[in-house]
Amino acid sequence: MRRAEFEVQDPRRIEEVLRTSEIGHLAFNGPDGWPRITPLNFVYDGRILWHGAVGGERFECLRRNPKATFSAISFQAYLPSYFTSEDSAMGASVAFQSVMVRGFCEIIEDLNEKCAVLNRLMEKYQPEGGYKIITPEEPLYQKVLKGTAVYALIPEQITGKFKLAQNKTEADRKRIISRLRERGSPMDLKVAEAIQKTLGG
Repeated sequence: MRRAEFEVQDPRRIEEVLRTSEIGHLAFNGPDGWPRITPLNFVYDGRILWHGAVGGERFECLRRNPKATFSAISFQAYLPSYFTSEDSAMGASVAFQSVMVRGFCEIIEDLNEKCAVLNRLMEKYQPEGGYKIITPEEPLYQKVLKGTAVYALIPEQITGKFKLAQNKTEADRKRIISRLRERGSPMDLKVAEAIQKTLGG
């Protein structure tokens, strides 16, 4: 990574992004040689796990060539230039926490493991419940399970990039924190807290 101050190697901080991100993006090789990118709902257990159809372009591409790259962002906020300067546009930036995973995809064939992943996806995206647990024996799911593929991206390399104004002066970071708190959206407050931690508080 060119800017070493943004690189994160702490596995706990990286895993937090992968546990809390709502959407990730998977890049893989298309049949025509052009890369493909697709958004995913996913869960993380040391692997990136998601579901999709049995068949279709993504299914066929990953079966032919399982190499893929995945990225996720836990939060981001635009930092206008006027947060730190009244005149120069050069201060405009974005604060974010991101993770990139490179590895090989597998299709999970074991039916019990497949159901376990689908239940984890439901727990993440519908934590309030309101559905029957997915099992191979439940008649409600037997047909749909046959047409549903569950995938795992097995990581070969994981990198974290947290851009939280570390390249700016302490005074500028304090100004950014103040302006984010003034702007006041839930995301602004979350980013302000993360930038505050770069100042040791």
